[in-house]
Amino acid sequence: MTDFAKAAPAHTVDRSGTITAGLTAQTLMPLNAGRSGFWLQNQSIGDLWISEVGTAAATQPSLKVAAGALYESPMTGCPIKAISIYGATTAQAFACREW
Repeated sequence: MTDFAKAAPAHTVDRSGTITAGLTAQTLMPLNAGRSGFWLQNQSIGDLWISEVGTAAATQPSLKVAAGALYESPMTGCPIKAISIYGATTAQAFACREW
């Protein structure tokens, strides 16, 4: 017997993409009351910014995801609100999974 509970398999949704228009925020994930977590990897050479408290921008309170960096939602809680993403350049790529 193990001391760890076996986690139920998570159904993931691929939210990967690119910035469709540089200097303009876009929706990364819509509101999802069933969301329990997500991760985002910046696969571009420029910084990306994400926000669940309003429209993402290259300033606070948005969270900066530096080029090549990975952001993982906290295990203690994940926002269920819509999450937006901002990048300065059209076609900046990112990989993203929501569960």
